[in-house]
Amino acid sequence: MIDKHAIVIGGSIAGLMTARVLSERFARVTILERDRLPNGPEERAGTPQGKHVHNLLVRGLRIMEDLFPGFDDELAAAGAPMMNYGRDVRLLVSFHQWMPNVETDFASRAASRALVEHVIRRRVRQLPNVEIHERVIVDGLHVSSDRRVTGVTGGSLGIGDRGQIFGDLIVDASGRRSRTPQWLEQLGLPTPETTVVDSEVGYATRLYRKPKGFDKWTVLYMPARLPSVRGGAIFEVENDIWMASLGGYNRQYPPTNEAEFLEYARTLPQPDLYDAIKDGEPLSGIISYRNTRNIRYHYERINLPTHFVLLGDAVCGFNPIYGQGMTSAAMGAVQLGETLDALHGDLDAVTAQFQKQLAALHDSMWLLATGEDLAFIHLESGSGDGPDPGWFDRFVQKYAGYCVVTTPSDPHIVQTLFEITNLTKPPTALFHPRIAVSVLWHQFIRPRLGMSPKVAASN
Repeated sequence: MIDKHAIVIGGSIAGLMTARVLSERFARVTILERDRLPNGPEERAGTPQGKHVHNLLVRGLRIMEDLFPGFDDELAAAGAPMMNYGRDVRLLVSFHQWMPNVETDFASRAASRALVEHVIRRRVRQLPNVEIHERVIVDGLHVSSDRRVTGVTGGSLGIGDRGQIFGDLIVDASGRRSRTPQWLEQLGLPTPETTVVDSEVGYATRLYRKPKGFDKWTVLYMPARLPSVRGGAIFEVENDIWMASLGGYNRQYPPTNEAEFLEYARTLPQPDLYDAIKDGEPLSGIISYRNTRNIRYHYERINLPTHFVLLGDAVCGFNPIYGQGMTSAAMGAVQLGETLDALHGDLDAVTAQFQKQLAALHDSMWLLATGEDLAFIHLESGSGDGPDPGWFDRFVQKYAGYCVVTTPSDPHIVQTLFEITNLTKPPTALFHPRIAVSVLWHQFIRPRLGMSPKVAASN
């Protein structure tokens, strides 16, 4: 353990996970959080997307269990149901086809964002060398003449006292509201290039009581499938509650009026979601969310001051609709620990090394999220703006779509898709010869031969 002090800006999931990792490598870790933190699994102002559906991916759950042994048991004790992706998820793969239910070894917990963050925060509070300071606003970096970040400036909200807090490593985990680009500009330092992909998707969520005895699925997921730009999902979370969300791309936002919300659900390609909630017992109002653009800050391309790193949404914010945020944050925190270990605690070298490694980590996640969004941005009738994908990106989008619609004929692809979306395998796994041959047969050769899916599946 280094006899030094680490400061983490932000006490959300990214900041908490980072503090846990750093607690094994620094004598002291201080978290500076703008919000007043709740004592239980409650929402707070700094997580406006927290009231909507979150998906704790398998890789994320595994990391959290590794860092906080017994984490999964705590979620279970709080009532979060187990979700086997092959058995408990009902997924629409085309207008009229559902992904087949198959037994997979992939399972996670269906839990609210508030519960996941609460359990992590409670465990972090128990660490003897970690302190969490609430209601602190950080408004700048303190940089020495040799371009080393030595601390932050800030003060307590509502009190007005302002000063400097010194540390040996400063981590910006403050999320989408990160002010690092402005701080760098104020210091006369290079600012990062940004890449934005915005499909102008918005969604609205309402809580319902899960009907007694209901056991058909834990998650109902009906993603938008072209030419439709509308989709929806229901996630069962703790305490027998359904989180029902409707979403629309290209500004086809779902309404927050009750009657119009139900009517929007009725327009989806299949009636399952509408049927599930039309006579349901509402437990909340309808809340909307539209800050969904993918945005990536390329800190790996600039010469940042040393002793300073960024991770989580402060570097790469994904469209929340794809459920990568919590897992991405966990992966980034683990990567920071591995980088520190590989450098034997050399804090002068950690900044450049880590930001490059984090960028490589983000590449496949970025491909998954933006690949979906670009398909909607570049609809002929679409109104979204974004980068024009090249021929390779278009090919990958098209091929991935063929893989998805092949799943009813080839359950083997189901497992691979779940491994990719749960970030335990790279997207290139879809190009395995076993899968490529299956897609070629079921989507191109079989139709030309006039064989029915049943006959083709038996060959």
